[in-house]
Amino acid sequence: MPLDTVIFSGEGAHADPWHPLAETSAALATLIGDPGSVAIVTSVDQLDAALDGARLLVVNASADRPAPIPDDETFARILDGFLARGGSLLATHSATLAFPQQASWRSAIGAAWQHGRTFHPPIGPSLVRHSGVDHPISTGLGDFEVFDERYTDLELIDGVDVEPLYVHDEGGDTHPLVWARTVGSSRIVYSALGHDARSYESPGHVELLRRIVDWLRHDS
Repeated sequence: MPLDTVIFSGEGAHADPWHPLAETSAALATLIGDPGSVAIVTSVDQLDAALDGARLLVVNASADRPAPIPDDETFARILDGFLARGGSLLATHSATLAFPQQASWRSAIGAAWQHGRTFHPPIGPSLVRHSGVDHPISTGLGDFEVFDERYTDLELIDGVDVEPLYVHDEGGDTHPLVWARTVGSSRIVYSALGHDARSYESPGHVELLRRIVDWLRHDS
């Protein structure tokens, strides 16, 4: 079976002490593809070759550093080329912390974790609400419960149109959790869900993930 999907699972400078990225990447691989069609890579050096022929890149990464490193520029170059040839991107949860200050990454996913402002309530059972936006990913799929962190007050990037499909309520305001965009011939989704494997035990989250991947692969 040809390789269809590549998961970039952050390690080292592309990880942090709080997110079990290897665990969540393994869960994602099981849920989104047939055996042999999904590869997990853990270094930017492996990424370019791995993406040859793939339709979908999943970025499940983070960073525990304030400043860029050369790897970040390399990743941005690889991502730009992948999107330019029509590849699709799913960025999950802590990806808003990844590749700090990398403008093209921030613009691609539409948001970033802003230190000193962005936060999340304590992890626990949470209600994720359908925003009411009509989209192939979300139409017919209602609200659901998930055990997760709810990212709150993400910095939304100027000039990027973010129309949330799923939201949560915190502090008297509604905050976006999941959105989808089309850029040229590429499709991009950011989902703030997926702190640890417990998130993927939610039937509602699993169904949402299936729909996201179908849409990103142009199967729906």
